[in-house]
Amino acid sequence: MEKFLSISEIAEYAGVSRRTLIYYDQIDLFKPEKIGENGYRYYSFDQYGEIDAILILKALNMPLDEIRSFLKRRNPDYTQKELLKQREKVTAKIQELEQIRDALDGYMNRYEKLAEVDFETLSFEYREEEYFVVSELIEPSDDSSTFQIYSRFYSLIQSRDIFSGYPIGFLVDGRVLDEGHIHLSPYRALVRIPKERLNLYAENQLITRPSGYYVSGFVRDEIHQLTDFSTRFKNYLKEHELVIDGDIWELMWQDEIATANREQQIFEVMLPVKKQSGTPLDEKNDSH
Repeated sequence: MEKFLSISEIAEYAGVSRRTLIYYDQIDLFKPEKIGENGYRYYSFDQYGEIDAILILKALNMPLDEIRSFLKRRNPDYTQKELLKQREKVTAKIQELEQIRDALDGYMNRYEKLAEVDFETLSFEYREEEYFVVSELIEPSDDSSTFQIYSRFYSLIQSRDIFSGYPIGFLVDGRVLDEGHIHLSPYRALVRIPKERLNLYAENQLITRPSGYYVSGFVRDEIHQLTDFSTRFKNYLKEHELVIDGDIWELMWQDEIATANREQQIFEVMLPVKKQSGTPLDEKNDSH
């Protein structure tokens, strides 16, 4: 007389719950050899191989519906083909996870840098060029238009670049430094991208922050700090006989990920500069 195994015995062997085996039965993945008059499920010894195959494929991250199809069609050639397809899926998932890890590293590096920031210091240094996807001009006084522009802007950017961990930015006409509050002036939104991804965007969607000499500093998004910051910038330029040579670049290093309080958001403001006299600037790194 053939001996059968109970669902509890198969569950213990497979290291799964009885409920899991019942679910496998319901989706036609792993069915019992027979159902007793009492409604209990019974499995044959020959079904060990089938549950082993299911556990192996599940460990290889194959979805249950694909495992069900696999088991009905398996042979050596088919197995090799399907495992190769699964390997390609896993490779793509690894790449996706590596991108997420890089983004997390980007956020963590930003906050580590901010821990060392001196908000009273302005720096003068040479910076290499960087690349950004850029929005249309935004009028901060028009909330409805601003929302529409941001919606169009983010829809054209690949999610990998939006959530890359790079700080987002803003581009403001350099002339507004003498006209009042930088953050009340028209601006364009920026998302920084690496050079190797430039070919993924149309030319009119891109802008380059030129290499050159910049005066820069960090500031919180507080009215009194922003006002004082603009004054210090102008005094620094006057003291060092410098003039602005382009637009104002801002990067938001501490954003809504870190704080719900807008006044705790932190910007790095960068102004490209040149000598008033027109003589070339010598590379140096002065702090004041």
